[in-house]
Amino acid sequence: MGRRGEHTKDELTTMALDAAVALLEEEGPERLTTRAVAGRIGYTVGSLYFVFQNREDLILQVNERTLDELREHISAALAEVSEPRASLLAMGRAYLAFASAHPTRWRLIFEHTRAAGSDLPEPLVRKIEAFFLQVAESIAALNPRASPAAVRRSAQSLWGGVHGITVLALTGKLAIGGDAPAEVLTTELIGRYLDGMVQGAANPVEADCFDRPG
Repeated sequence: MGRRGEHTKDELTTMALDAAVALLEEEGPERLTTRAVAGRIGYTVGSLYFVFQNREDLILQVNERTLDELREHISAALAEVSEPRASLLAMGRAYLAFASAHPTRWRLIFEHTRAAGSDLPEPLVRKIEAFFLQVAESIAALNPRASPAAVRRSAQSLWGGVHGITVLALTGKLAIGGDAPAEVLTTELIGRYLDGMVQGAANPVEADCFDRPG
C-alpha cells in the first residue's frame, strides 16, 4: 500500500485523476469513488483525502480535466482553419467527435447532480465560459453589427442545438427522427443557422432577434 510521502501532492493528484478517468470509462460513474480510486493506485483512502476533499471534489476535478482535453481537441481542429464560418463548423465537428470518443466522461459534466445550494467552482465556470467565448468571437466576426448581448444569445442558441444533437446521438435516440448521421446534422444545423443570421443582419428590419447599436 502506497504512502503519502512516496509522491508529491501534484504527483498523487495526477495518479489519482488518471485512475479516476480509467475507472469512469471502464465501469461508469457509479463506481467512481475515492475508495475505488485509492485502491487502483495503491494508497489508502485517507491518503487520497490529502488531494481531494471528498467524492464531489474528485468528480469536479475529473470534469475539469475533461474540459481541458475538449479544449485541446477543439484547438487542434481550429488550427487548420481561419475563417469564422469554417471555425464554427470545425468546433461543432470537434465537439461531437470528442463526446463520441469519451461519452461517459462528457456526459458526467452535464449529468452529475450536485448538492442543493452548491455552486460550480470558479475554475470550472471559467473553462465553460471560455468555450462560449470562442463561439461568440466567430459569430461576432460574421455579424459585426450585432450587440454583445445578441452575440451571446446566438452562441447559446447555436451551441444548444449542437449539444442537443450530441446528446441524442450518444443516447441512441437520434435515429428516432430520421437516419442522418450526427455529423451531417451538426454541419447542417450550423450552416443553416449562420445563413439565417447573416441574412438577418443584412435585412435588420426583418430580423428583430439581433440588436443594433444606436
